[in-house]
Amino acid sequence: MRWPIYTPICPVRANQRPNNWEKLLKDTINKLPRRLYSLDVIRGIAALSVVFWHWQHFFFNGTVNGRIDKATQPLYPLFFLFYERGRLAVEFFFSLSGFIFFWLYARRVSHKEISAWDFSVLRFSRLYPLHLITLLIVLAGQQFIRYRTGSFFVYPKNDLYHFILQIFFASNWGLERGFSFNAPIWSVSIEVLLYVIFFIVCRKLPIRMPLLFLLTAVGFGLTGIFTRLGRGMFSFFIGGMVYLVYLKLVEKNRLAAWLRPLVVVTLLGWAVTVLDMRISFIRPAFLEVAQPLLTFNGYDYASWIAQLFYDRLATGILFPLTILALVAVETQRGHLGQRVAFLGNLSYSSYLLHFPLQMLFFIIIGLAGVDNSFFYSPFSLLLFFAILVTLSLMSYRFWEAPAQQALRNRLLSVRYKRPGLTKK
Repeated sequence: MRWPIYTPICPVRANQRPNNWEKLLKDTINKLPRRLYSLDVIRGIAALSVVFWHWQHFFFNGTVNGRIDKATQPLYPLFFLFYERGRLAVEFFFSLSGFIFFWLYARRVSHKEISAWDFSVLRFSRLYPLHLITLLIVLAGQQFIRYRTGSFFVYPKNDLYHFILQIFFASNWGLERGFSFNAPIWSVSIEVLLYVIFFIVCRKLPIRMPLLFLLTAVGFGLTGIFTRLGRGMFSFFIGGMVYLVYLKLVEKNRLAAWLRPLVVVTLLGWAVTVLDMRISFIRPAFLEVAQPLLTFNGYDYASWIAQLFYDRLATGILFPLTILALVAVETQRGHLGQRVAFLGNLSYSSYLLHFPLQMLFFIIIGLAGVDNSFFYSPFSLLLFFAILVTLSLMSYRFWEAPAQQALRNRLLSVRYKRPGLTKK
């Protein structure tokens, strides 16, 4: 039996709660579902949207980004949202992680019910087995491609130094000199740092909304210095804020009253986003007003601000609203997406496997003498996704889950001499 996926937590430390807080918390927990299937579904969709964003890899010239008209990519009219904004799915992952971690771990960490060792083993056992396998596959694949073509495929820094960084999940801690090996792992590298921050904060401080708002603001400020860490902090702690809002709405029996407005606003936000991407009316209007005011020394700051605004509108408002709307609907109306919740199982595997699979496709069409125009065809897209989904589900069932359980049984049992610990 695996550790429970969703276990509600309390938002403040025990020694700083009123005496009746435990009873109040227990009453609130009884109102919550045991599992939120909608989060599994949306996590799987977000992972696959990153694959659409990375479809451009097939048009690189070695490690140089080739020029491509995104609208010519396969089935663009159907998947244009993913082709254009799929990169922001990583921020969605961060927000979703923040929500789930504050739900799953914050109370246990705060009450010292889970040690730093336990916490580390739980995360290591989930993330590392597939990371190690994909890293070794990419190492071999990149060497083969370099031997055949004289250049690496997409990511250039495939040397011993960056291999060591990758081995320790440190590939994007500011020590790197560029993207390397299975570079999409960068977000997991940042999550490892976020886990450390999360654990320290939960162990040492009362988890309240002002604190999470402060950490979110720090993340926003870091985006101009340590961009990837800033993006991760900003979205992760927004996810924690969403959980506290959700818990408060349930506690006060206000979820039903807020359900319809929340869903309407979320759907309206997505509708405006999609419509603007198709006919582009918001950005041109902003630039028309702002460019004369925000152009200094020949540099157009208006375009930079417009892009920042677009990104933060999605990651700071639309994504949190989406998570809150999904969990609110499922809490009030019952299981949402249970039949397709398996998509959550392929999220991590598809995220790590898609670049190695792209390398394999690149090698095969090269050996077959086919040029990269093949990747403009819908057939190439459907074939790639069919193989990726199949491999991802097989990876989860036959490698990730067994390796995870074996590591937890061994490491947690050795540490505490309690074989039943992993069956909580």
